[in-house]
Amino acid sequence: MGKPRMIILIRHAQSEGNKNREIHQTVPDHRVKLTPEGWKQAEAAGLKLRSLLRPDDTLHFFTSPYRRTRETTEGILNALTSSNPAPSPFPRHTIKVYEEPRLREQDFGNFQPGSSEMARMWSERAEYGHFFYRIPNGESAADAYDRVSGFNDTLWRSFGEDDFASVCVLVTHGLMTRVFLMKWYHFSVEYFEDLRNVDHCEFVVMKRSWENQKYILQNELRTWSEMRREREEQKEPESPIPVRKRWLGSLDGYEIDPGRRQARRQNTVEMFADDAPDVERVKETNAKGEVEKKSRGTMATTSTQSSNRYDPGYARSETSQRGLPSRSRQSPRRLDIPEEGRDGGGSRSGAPSRTGSEASDGPSRPPPHNSMAMALHGQLNRDTSPYRARANTLGDQSEDDEGEKP
Repeated sequence: MGKPRMIILIRHAQSEGNKNREIHQTVPDHRVKLTPEGWKQAEAAGLKLRSLLRPDDTLHFFTSPYRRTRETTEGILNALTSSNPAPSPFPRHTIKVYEEPRLREQDFGNFQPGSSEMARMWSERAEYGHFFYRIPNGESAADAYDRVSGFNDTLWRSFGEDDFASVCVLVTHGLMTRVFLMKWYHFSVEYFEDLRNVDHCEFVVMKRSWENQKYILQNELRTWSEMRREREEQKEPESPIPVRKRWLGSLDGYEIDPGRRQARRQNTVEMFADDAPDVERVKETNAKGEVEKKSRGTMATTSTQSSNRYDPGYARSETSQRGLPSRSRQSPRRLDIPEEGRDGGGSRSGAPSRTGSEASDGPSRPPPHNSMAMALHGQLNRDTSPYRARANTLGDQSEDDEGEKP
């Protein structure tokens, strides 16, 4: 019949080695069998092949001699020739099956070493290159390429036979499928290494063109570079890191004018520093009774160090060079409380006064200048005095006010 109209490459179904790689440490690679799931995949592949064929097609199978490929071929033939759901147009005795050792899997050595050594070997293989890296006690993909090259030559010569089938099916392994395509279509080494493996029982179909008698690949081969590109496209764009803005005092989404200076928080000392009025201290200067007033509110304009920030002796000055409140040195105010003894509440009950009293003949003391001292001396004798209420609160006990007490 000549050249077949279609060449189909099928990778074997799931094996025990695909499910558990450690089995290769105790079981030779050519004896690894299919799993129950692998048998289902093989029968499904037989039904798929049946849908691709024409009733007048003839079949030639070439299979690897490994157990998993032979079992896959058996599962495909069972479904292909089965009378369920309908009688098959392909009786089993009309299908030719050949075992071809040159289609076997790449040789990975005898019993494979432990998982740690295999992981090191796979890593070294990925760095060196899949095509030229030779497995210890095994072979490289380049060695498998030489085997497939010889098989392709044999297959091409078989196409000249009159009784060759119209459909050729190759049941082989994943790497051998890629090596076969590399040899047939003259792939480069770089493109071969970029190719991803085919799935279990996946069909790779090559159809003959009636125009030029060449075989056209019907599949779109998957590559690692395409997979990486798809993953990059699926990634969500990274949101930029939001810039944290300083809050300027916004109400209901409206920001206050940024040029407007916010009020600076004051501490307790600063809050009460401005509330203290300037107290004029009275001082007797001469015999004529002239009084010199000296303001205690005058403050130095010299700048202070940051270490004196919370010193009670520092108060804010009216202005500074920058137009902001500043602090200057000010002498702390002293509350003069006379030590009057029992009536005035001296240092201890019943102790005589160290400064004398109004009845004593000693030298007189300068008049007090604040309300507490004046109240203790009995000088708040006017009802209209602004210090009247404060003196009552302090409990004025002066002789001038005894008549007014309830």
